[in-house]
Amino acid sequence: MIGMDGGGRGRRPKGSRVLVVATVAVCSVFVCTVLACSGRRQAVLPELPSPEQAVFVMRNEESFFSVFKNAMGLDEEELAARRASLVVGEGMEPSGNGEEPVSSEWMQQLRRQAVAGDDKARFWYGRFLVEDARDMLTEKEGIRWLEMAADNGFLRAQLYLGMVYASRAVGPVDISLAQKWLEKAASRNSPMIQLYLGLLYGQGKVLPRDVARSLYWTEKASDGGLAMAQFAQGLMRAFLEGYPHDEARAADCFGKAAKQGLAKAQFYLARMYWEGRGVTKSDVEAVHWNVLAAEQGLPEAEFAMGQMTWRGIGVRQDREWSLMWIDRAAHHGLPEAQYVMGQAYLKGEGVDRAVMTAAAWFYRAAMQGHVPSQLRLAYMYANGIGVESNRERAALWLEKAAATGDEQANRWLTELETGKRSGETGAIPLFSRGIADGFVRLFSGAVLTGPGLFVMAPEQGQALRRHAVPVPPRTDTDFFEDIRHAS
Repeated sequence: MIGMDGGGRGRRPKGSRVLVVATVAVCSVFVCTVLACSGRRQAVLPELPSPEQAVFVMRNEESFFSVFKNAMGLDEEELAARRASLVVGEGMEPSGNGEEPVSSEWMQQLRRQAVAGDDKARFWYGRFLVEDARDMLTEKEGIRWLEMAADNGFLRAQLYLGMVYASRAVGPVDISLAQKWLEKAASRNSPMIQLYLGLLYGQGKVLPRDVARSLYWTEKASDGGLAMAQFAQGLMRAFLEGYPHDEARAADCFGKAAKQGLAKAQFYLARMYWEGRGVTKSDVEAVHWNVLAAEQGLPEAEFAMGQMTWRGIGVRQDREWSLMWIDRAAHHGLPEAQYVMGQAYLKGEGVDRAVMTAAAWFYRAAMQGHVPSQLRLAYMYANGIGVESNRERAALWLEKAAATGDEQANRWLTELETGKRSGETGAIPLFSRGIADGFVRLFSGAVLTGPGLFVMAPEQGQALRRHAVPVPPRTDTDFFEDIRHAS
């Protein structure tokens, strides 16, 4: 019989305790060995080629030509208030002389003021007739009242007529008349209208594209001190296709607008100093102007500040400050910053590794057409990493990336459809087939945080490695749900 202690309790034999300890030790070694080996065999996400993160991320500034929706000076609230006072449709009745229908006492009073010679009343009365016209006769009558006001020099009537002739919903477009009235309005020394006309000529949609006229009117507005015009002139002189380039003059224009506090101009002036275009290269000046733009919430400037402070460009290296700027840019919607956040959480660089959070950031950037994020999100859906495995969604993101001509996306689409890996040397497979893959994936992002978790498998070739800027976490569970239900 096993010996009893004073309390009558049995003691476990020494050999039994040794056996238990040995068993636990062997199991631990086995688990660690499997994880260590499979960590090299299967990365949670392979080191795909990553785009070089530029300090200054540039947007397509051609869209700048369409930002002046209200450049005509037409107050939308005033328009809504006036329209609300009318009884359109029912209640329409002749004016008494057979010219055109009017509605409500207010409209009749407006017409009486127009007949009496009030150009502002003529403008509004004519405009309502044009916009509410149900036939050509009513529209022609509205234009007649507008032309009466425009001939007397009423600026808003001139500008409105120009736009009516350039894009009429009723009747033919007449570009010659559009140019006539728009040029008349611009000649009245209104910098905003001059810029508007310059942008119309540059855009080439409303009016035929005319670079010379575009530059002429933009310069007139710039000379009038309008910051947006100075910025536009800088873009034309340094960055936009088809315009005569003069980088020194462009830098001067950016400088004038930047001193008026225009964030975009400050950002572009910082870039000019960073690249030494039109000015003497100066990292200190680049930081000075860029931080002014970043403090106004311009995402591109925030991202640039993150890159500068991470690398120590023109300022003391401060990675905590860098994290703050990149975080702001990502939450302000810059896809490049969102991608960097995804990389940071994926690799655990500067933040705790969190694969689900990485997927959320890749999703945000992918929704904006960022191809590297689309590829990473597709891989995560294909392998169930950080998100539920879903081959349909993997295919959707690969198709979006492939539509841009991305070769990696096309290879993965082929693998997804045929089940066969690409035979190209160094090709990265979409699916891993390691024995312990499922075991590793079970713990990925939840338990395992070792350095081997993101090591590229040997057969995945010499993929490019880029330096990512880590970003601090910010709670946003809504995007986790978006990932699961994205289509």
